[in-house]
Amino acid sequence: MRKIIYIYDFEVFKYDWLVVFKNTETGEYTTLHNDNFKVKEFVYQKDIILAGFNNKWYDDWILQSILCGADNDIVKQHNDWIIDGNNPWGFPFIKGKRKEFDSFDIRDDLPISLSLKEIEGNMGLNIVESEIPFDIDRKLTDDELLKTFFYCKHDVNATDKLLKRRKSYFESKLTVGKLKGLPKTESIKYTNAKLAARYLEAKLVEREDEREYEYPGKLNKELIPKEIFDFFDKMKDESIPDEKLFKQKLKLEIDGCEYVYGFGGVHAGLNNYREETTKDREIVNWDVSSLYPNIMINYGYVSRNVPDPMVFKDVVDTRLKAKKSGDKVTSKSLKLVINTTYGASLNKFNNLYDPLMGRSVCITGQLVLTDLAMRLKKECSSLTIINFNTDGVMFSVDKVELDIAYKIYHDWQNYYNLELEEDKIKKVVQKDVNNYCMIDDNGKIKAKGGYVANYEMNKAVEKDPSALINNNSLNVVADAVVNNLLYNIPVKETIEKCNNILDFQIIAKTGRTYQKTYLGKDENKIEIQKVNRVYASKDKKAKTIYKYKVDDKGKERFDKIANLPLHCVIDNENKLTVEDIDKKFYINMAQKRVDDFLGIKKPKKGRKKKMATTKKSNFNEKLMQLQKVMGEFTWEKDGINRHQSYKYVTEKQYKNNFKKALQEVGLLWSMEETKHEFIGKISENMHLILVDFKGTLSDPETEEFKEYTFSGSGADTGDKALYKAYTGGLKYFLASNFLVAEDNDPENDGVEEKPKHVAPEKREEIKEGLIDKDGKASKMQINSLKKALKMLREVDPEEETFIAKIAEKTDGFTNIKKKACEDLILKISEMIEKAQNDLPF
Repeated sequence: MRKIIYIYDFEVFKYDWLVVFKNTETGEYTTLHNDNFKVKEFVYQKDIILAGFNNKWYDDWILQSILCGADNDIVKQHNDWIIDGNNPWGFPFIKGKRKEFDSFDIRDDLPISLSLKEIEGNMGLNIVESEIPFDIDRKLTDDELLKTFFYCKHDVNATDKLLKRRKSYFESKLTVGKLKGLPKTESIKYTNAKLAARYLEAKLVEREDEREYEYPGKLNKELIPKEIFDFFDKMKDESIPDEKLFKQKLKLEIDGCEYVYGFGGVHAGLNNYREETTKDREIVNWDVSSLYPNIMINYGYVSRNVPDPMVFKDVVDTRLKAKKSGDKVTSKSLKLVINTTYGASLNKFNNLYDPLMGRSVCITGQLVLTDLAMRLKKECSSLTIINFNTDGVMFSVDKVELDIAYKIYHDWQNYYNLELEEDKIKKVVQKDVNNYCMIDDNGKIKAKGGYVANYEMNKAVEKDPSALINNNSLNVVADAVVNNLLYNIPVKETIEKCNNILDFQIIAKTGRTYQKTYLGKDENKIEIQKVNRVYASKDKKAKTIYKYKVDDKGKERFDKIANLPLHCVIDNENKLTVEDIDKKFYINMAQKRVDDFLGIKKPKKGRKKKMATTKKSNFNEKLMQLQKVMGEFTWEKDGINRHQSYKYVTEKQYKNNFKKALQEVGLLWSMEETKHEFIGKISENMHLILVDFKGTLSDPETEEFKEYTFSGSGADTGDKALYKAYTGGLKYFLASNFLVAEDNDPENDGVEEKPKHVAPEKREEIKEGLIDKDGKASKMQINSLKKALKMLREVDPEEETFIAKIAEKTDGFTNIKKKACEDLILKISEMIEKAQNDLPF
């Protein structure tokens, strides 16, 4: 007989308990209160199976006590027993009594730290917490009972929605059970790991040989650094306890990149790195197909608790055949068994537990991947390893050496009987080994890490409804960061265009180690629920959220919840619209994360010094005072350009003085990139980048502010060019707006200076080049020329005549040849760089 799934949830108080059952097919509710007989009558129907959220560890056992005849006092005792951290089935009243109903837990294989309230928020549902305290020392009133039923129904409905979003997960388990001949009620109740153990018929055997790892015979040790073998040889040192040994890491620097080896895997990666494929250079990513399962088969590392290890190989082969034939159901279901078996071998509560085999898989995987990386580095002189991890390597290499790389590719596969899968990468931007985004030749984007993992969450949910269960916060920020890094789209543009308010939400949770949650922390603070949907508020009087606890020393602590704005608005019932939120907060956060990816560290805002007067100063007066203070500094030329023989005031000194001046007058400075664009090459490996900035001087007392727009340029390789653009733009802003008085001008140092401008004969060369015979310049080239000239005008206004002549000679930038335009851009970039170098700091 087909069983109907009922979602259910208990709420237990000192003198009351209640339960809500929901039929997942009809939506009908059954609500019961303090009535053991009706609960028994309902549960002992032969056509139901119960499901809940965390019911495996709570509700099933409260129900068991009720079915065994517990009165309200015993039910409350069992509730408290569980809350105190005891095993639910160890409660004396039910100990040894057989469970007589079928159930499964919808929480299985989700991150254990996720609460149902977080999931409600992630799914965009209302976040409702009970208003009725569970420690109430009397019977509930009718009104309190009504409210508690409402709260309980809300959780049941959320769990029902979660079940539907995880439909494919449970269908895979049922398919695995069917392939093994297991009843549905049995296969659906197991976690993936326990189902895999059941499928492989594993029987737990206690062993004490976890440290007896032996390097496989077919391992090319020649190129693997000796330090790695020394590290793993520590397993033989019995003086090192397990709890210390298996937490140790080996950090090894190879060609300027830090490789980190451990007993859980290996990783290495270049920090703040970005690269694009060019006509001369390729970016390639090689991942090993099913690395761990194949190592288990090739080297005999299947858990020894499996009676016949060939069964595991049969699973892998069957899954591969199903995948090739288009049988997605079987392929996906067997993947569950394959991907779970390795992890289960290191889980002491699973029948597959065989730690020696688990360690052997992980260590051997690291060694064979290291062999691949070292072969590449030895044979390809132009190769740069960008990212190296437990099952793959990403690198860039000159195209002339690609044939060498592919020979290594095939030799390595044949030697280890493993298969590499290749992706050609068009562009990669990497913050560190665990945080990167890239786009391949087919336009597919991969984004990994906390800053970018939620990129295009809405599209991911269309493909997999369970995608947003784990994390659905700050999606718009992730989109803005990836769009900027991969497509050079200003973060402001992405965020301003977004009108889906849930993309701006932050699901803020107070963990179990904190007792309460407050909006604000002063005497007017308001206690709020522990999980909240939060947005940045336009109301500058709004407060932020703090989690509260009394620590071990009896001291009260108010800790701000991470990633929240200073001014929060809580919207747990989805009443706000996108017009109600402050998009500037998200723009600033996205830009900060872009800067983190690129390694740009902006000046920290100094603390404001109190003004001597108790009266609030006028904002314009502070701006005037800022100029005055800047002019009173004693400037020292502490830098020298040895190539062009002139001294200058360093950026560090100028910024420190600016910081001191801001503190003295009580203003704050912030600066953000609004747009950047690569213009062209200066030399073979150097590029010119032009960046537009917005700077803001603000008064924290009155919240008045003044915005400045300006630009900067940088000529160098990769991130260095971007950093030069940032520093150059800041220098130009400071020089133009807050330069010191003429009699204290840091530019006048008595040192003979090189001519500031490009020689006239060079200008004539440029003009003559305008009549080249090749094709007409493209619209993009002309736009780049205009931007370069605009930048030249900003950094050196004296070149206005030269710029006007270019405009005249080209008929208003409408008549210029391709090569002439390109050459002119390069020459102008040299003029810009020279002019910036001549700035007095």
